[in-house]
Amino acid sequence: MAKTPIPATAPLQSSRPLKTRYKALIAIPSCNEFENLPETIDSLEKAAPCDYGETLIIVNVNQRASMDRQNNLATLDWLKGYKTSLNLAWLDHVNGAAYPEKFGVGLARHQACYRGLPFIVNKAPIISLDADSPVNETYLHAIFSYLKENPEFEAGHVNFQHRHCGNEAAKHAIGLYENHLHQHRQRLKEANSPHAWYAIGSTIVCTKNAYIKAGGYNCRRLAGEDFYLLQQLSKTGCKILMIERAFVYPSDRISDRVPFGTGKAVGEIIESGTWLTYHHDCYRDLGRVLSAVQQNLGEAPEDILAKVPTSCRDWLRLRDFSDTWPKLQANSRDDEMLLNRFHEWLDAFQTLKLIHHLSENYYPRMALAPSTS
Repeated sequence: MAKTPIPATAPLQSSRPLKTRYKALIAIPSCNEFENLPETIDSLEKAAPCDYGETLIIVNVNQRASMDRQNNLATLDWLKGYKTSLNLAWLDHVNGAAYPEKFGVGLARHQACYRGLPFIVNKAPIISLDADSPVNETYLHAIFSYLKENPEFEAGHVNFQHRHCGNEAAKHAIGLYENHLHQHRQRLKEANSPHAWYAIGSTIVCTKNAYIKAGGYNCRRLAGEDFYLLQQLSKTGCKILMIERAFVYPSDRISDRVPFGTGKAVGEIIESGTWLTYHHDCYRDLGRVLSAVQQNLGEAPEDILAKVPTSCRDWLRLRDFSDTWPKLQANSRDDEMLLNRFHEWLDAFQTLKLIHHLSENYYPRMALAPSTS
C-alpha cells in the first residue's frame, strides 16, 4: 500500500516584514493551544529582548482535517493581532492546508524548521519549543552564551522542569515521571552509554547544518519524533550536549493526542497511582556489555559474547552480533571508528530495547518515588 504523500508546507506569514538573516530560529508547533501559546510567547518577549531581536520565531498552527477548527482559528487570529517586538511568523495548516490523518507533530515540527532554514546561517541554532512550554528569563541568552563558549556544539538540549498546572494528582504524577526521566538519563551515563540524553521535544537545540545532515524531524511520526531526531543527530557524529542554564517549563497536563510521552504517562499514573521504572540492574548489565566491547575491540564476536552478562547474550545473538561485529571491524580504519560504529548499531532505540528485554525477562520494573527536587 502506497504511503500518503507528505503535504506541502504553507506559506510563511508575518505581521511585519522579516529580515533576510537571523542568529537563531525558534520552531513551535501549535495544535489546539489557544489557551497556552500566549503565555509561552509572552515568556519569550520578557526574556533578553536584545537576543530576541536577532531570533526568528515560527509558530506552525496545525491540525488534521477531521479536527474542529475553532481553537486553531482563534490562535491564528491572535497571532495576526498580537503587537510585539519579536520577529514572530506563523504557518497556517488549518485553512485549506490541514494535515491528512496520518500526520501530526513530526510534520508540524519539521515544517516550522524547514520554513526557517533560509533565514539562518549554517551554524545558527534551530531551537525546538512547544506552545505550552514557557521559558526562563535568560533562556536565549543562556543558549547563545553556551554556543559561544562551546564553538564545537552541534546538537543537544536545554534543561527543563515541568509546571504544575493541574490538581494534586497531576502534581504527584509528573513528580514520578520526571524522576523516572532523570534516573534513566543518570543511569545511562553511569553505564557509559553515549545515548544518555533527554528526548523532550520542547528542549532540543541543533545547528542548521546538523539538522540538515540528520534529515530533520521525521514527518511521519505521530510521537517520538524528538527521540528519533536526537538519535539521527548522534548517528551523524553529533555529541548530544546539555545547556544547563536555559530552562523550559512544559505542562504536566494529560494528553491523549499521542500514544506515548509525558501526557500519556501522566494520565496512566493518575489512573494507577504509581509508575514502574527500570530496575538498576538493567543499567548494570548494559554497562558490562559496553565495557566488554570497548575493552576487546580486536576480539572475535564469540569471545566478546563470553564476557557479557548471560542476561544479554541471547539478545545480542538474536540481533546478529556474531555476523555484524566482524563487518564493523573490517570497515573501520581504527578503534575509535569501530567503537562509534558499534554505538550506531547499538543505537538509542536498540539500547532501550535491550533494557526492555532485561526488564521483561530478568529484572522486573520497580515502583518509583516522586522527585524531591
